[in-house]
Amino acid sequence: MLESVLKNRKETVFRILSIVLSSIFFAHIPLLLFLIYMGHHGFFSYDFFSDGLFGLKVFFFLTSIFVLITSLAIFWWVISLVEKWKKGTFKLWTFIGILLFNLLFLLIVVMSIPKNGDYFRVAYILAIGFFVSIHIAFLIHAKPSEQFRSLIGVIFIITFMSLHFREQASSVLAIGLKSYAVGGGIEVILKPKLKQNNNLAGNLLLTSPKHIYIKLDGAEEISTIDRSKVDVIQTKK
Repeated sequence: MLESVLKNRKETVFRILSIVLSSIFFAHIPLLLFLIYMGHHGFFSYDFFSDGLFGLKVFFFLTSIFVLITSLAIFWWVISLVEKWKKGTFKLWTFIGILLFNLLFLLIVVMSIPKNGDYFRVAYILAIGFFVSIHIAFLIHAKPSEQFRSLIGVIFIITFMSLHFREQASSVLAIGLKSYAVGGGIEVILKPKLKQNNNLAGNLLLTSPKHIYIKLDGAEEISTIDRSKVDVIQTKK
């Protein structure tokens, strides 16, 4: 009896630890994308990580929620299959209902892609969602030891995919930056606060607490401009 209680307690502790570690990893997926985005465009913002912590955490939180919701909305059927594999329980009509909902959501996603859209970017997002869903299924239905193996696997796969498909990973982060009008390649005009200086036009890559990182029209390298010395006027996304 005592041995059974201790075994269950140990299993519970490892299960909680697995969930905590998984949550930490999911929360840091946006950080991985940020680093890849900066490396892809050839710059690094120190003050963004040191002085913009609140905004950074909010962005990370919203991005993580987006990844989780997208994963479940398209790949919830994976969780049902893992449940059948691990526990032997399977409700056919429930599975069919979930599968139809997931297929409908996937169809909406595919139809929303512009004709000249980046299908590789969508494929990258779907692949991330698929592997995240598999790991969530293991967190729900598998033993703690299997959860840890699943976590190691999903960390390796997502990291490898993001590093190998850097352009797609960067473009995914750019979507979030564009939605907040703080980067992602939106076209802007920088209006100097000193009247005698000329306006500057280009593609805004990132706005940090102290600096603006922009690729000026006709330039090959990224320019870093003191944010306090200019006003940013967005022309179009």
